[in-house]
Amino acid sequence: MSDAEVRRKALSSFLRSRRARLTPEEVGMAPGVRRRTPGLRREELALLAGVGVTWYTWLEQGRQINPSPEVLASLARTLRLDRAETAYLFRLAGSHPREAGIEVPEEVPTALLRLMHAQWPAPAFVMDADWDVRAWNPGAEALFRISRLEPDECNLAWVVFADPVNRARTVDWERHARRILAQLRSAYAERGGDGAPQARRLARLIGRLRAASPEADRWLDEHQVQERAGVEKDVLHEELGLLRIDQLVLRAEGGLQLVVLSPRDAETGERLRDLAPAAAAV
Repeated sequence: MSDAEVRRKALSSFLRSRRARLTPEEVGMAPGVRRRTPGLRREELALLAGVGVTWYTWLEQGRQINPSPEVLASLARTLRLDRAETAYLFRLAGSHPREAGIEVPEEVPTALLRLMHAQWPAPAFVMDADWDVRAWNPGAEALFRISRLEPDECNLAWVVFADPVNRARTVDWERHARRILAQLRSAYAERGGDGAPQARRLARLIGRLRAASPEADRWLDEHQVQERAGVEKDVLHEELGLLRIDQLVLRAEGGLQLVVLSPRDAETGERLRDLAPAAAAV
């Protein structure tokens, strides 16, 4: 299967999944007779988007057609896609110009390392555009045991799904794991998606996640996409107790990101100091 065929197949699945989540009531239509499947019908979506029913059916079937940016924008509005989903739609359709390739830097800049260490008592780490963890402070080491990971396991998505200790500690793990996959799929598209040389490492990572985790394999097929952003997160540590954390994501040059697990209350701050007391002297 060629790269274009793979992309059209993914576009087909994405459009069907987004059409299925819309109800007639949400778009101002009468519900009508009982529906055999959830969501809008193809002809309803085509009418709302101002495109031909046959043309849209071909697009959703993965046929070789070239929608204009204007038509894709209309579909995105009708499907109520957010910015990340819209960018994903354009890339799958081959209409949106791909972003300039990001070259992963060989070294993490010294200034970024200083900023990372200055986050104590908050655990902090630096990850690159391939989601590989490139540097971390003592708090992150104490929480995630990063130095014990093999080189091909030192990756945020891999830790979330394949590290049983991290999984057991994360309160509401499924919600956070689904979020990670949605952000990973968006990052994959930003790197160029199917067939792009700079997306190969993420493609291998996604394949490994599918093979290692039934949940990842199933949830990836839902085609959720989401921009990388901060989130509130609770971690139940077996020795320290509940850690209430604000996970912040700060973007730097070269696709690098500084991820900081900032305490959400004073009690969590004290517990994080106990997690890695030696960090105070770094």
